[in-house]
Amino acid sequence: MCWCNSMSDFQFKLERCRIDKIPKAEMVEELKKVAQFYKFIRFTRHDYDKIAKICKGSAILAEFGTWQNALDSIGIGLKTKEVDRSIIQTQTLFDEMEKIWKSLGHRPSKTEWDLAKPKHPYSTYKRRFGSWTSACQQFIEYKMGKPILVEEKKINITQMPLIKIDTKNQKEKREIPLKIRLQVFKRDNFCCTLCGKSPATHPGTVLHIDHIFPYSKGGKTTHGNLQTLCAECNWGKGNKP
Repeated sequence: MCWCNSMSDFQFKLERCRIDKIPKAEMVEELKKVAQFYKFIRFTRHDYDKIAKICKGSAILAEFGTWQNALDSIGIGLKTKEVDRSIIQTQTLFDEMEKIWKSLGHRPSKTEWDLAKPKHPYSTYKRRFGSWTSACQQFIEYKMGKPILVEEKKINITQMPLIKIDTKNQKEKREIPLKIRLQVFKRDNFCCTLCGKSPATHPGTVLHIDHIFPYSKGGKTTHGNLQTLCAECNWGKGNKP
């Protein structure tokens, strides 16, 4: 009879307790270990994920609601000093990019960059150079011994006046606009399409944008007629298709 009464009092609930849930106390201890690594200077969730071992930053957020709440639990408030990423030297960023680029043998994607556990996150490069592609472009220019290019600016096209462009004359120009050069470099993975060399993996390599069908013979300055070549391959090709 008592058993029946206890069953009748039982309430069925949709929520359940996860048996794999990490206790809050263990999360706090993990936060403290990471904080000690960063010498108790404010760190981001991305910084945390590079060091933490028992749980991800997403689990910390689910438990505390906000990242700042998590930091508050270990005494790192809003007024605590934060690393100023703007003071990181461009040379330092390029050294890190060269290391990871060489280890992969090609231009790293965002996923590959994160998996390599770099000293500086992907977001640092985007903030410094305007975009990841622009960062890679400027790195290549740096490796070729050229001046660093001006940071790419984001333009709201809805605020731009409508201008009629003479595409015929534009395509017939020999000079290749910087935007198209960047697009061709990106398409060809910043490598020579003939020998595969890249300034990132082969020091001293200089990349050119070449007209596949020579401009002197009527070739157009269009994406389909442009390719990335190293200086040696370009000079060897000459004005031959």
